[in-house]
Amino acid sequence: MVYLAKKGNEVIHHTSKQAMLEMDGITKADMEISDEEFEKAGCFARIIDGKIVVGKTKAELKAAANADRIEFLKAQLAETDYIAAKIAEGSATAADYAEKIAQRKAWRKEISELESA
Repeated sequence: MVYLAKKGNEVIHHTSKQAMLEMDGITKADMEISDEEFEKAGCFARIIDGKIVVGKTKAELKAAANADRIEFLKAQLAETDYIAAKIAEGSATAADYAEKIAQRKAWRKEISELESA
């Protein structure tokens, strides 16, 4: 069990109520959660609007997922940059890579949508 309590603008956490009292002078925990829940949340707790929030908010999780997706899409674009060079040098035509060019356009569109979300 993990015991969490507000102390000023910080969240204090201990696995022992006694330790919380002895180390921080806090007599009562504001929240109790299992060790597993706390670990799943990355051992991350803070105060938002006067309440203890464990883990990331839905908005933060969505932003992180969007950032991961953007990173993946940009890697896909980087892996296919050679197409532009081949076309520019005349060793290939846009028709040769029409499908990949369309995919790159879709990736750029998705990146723009994720960045504005």
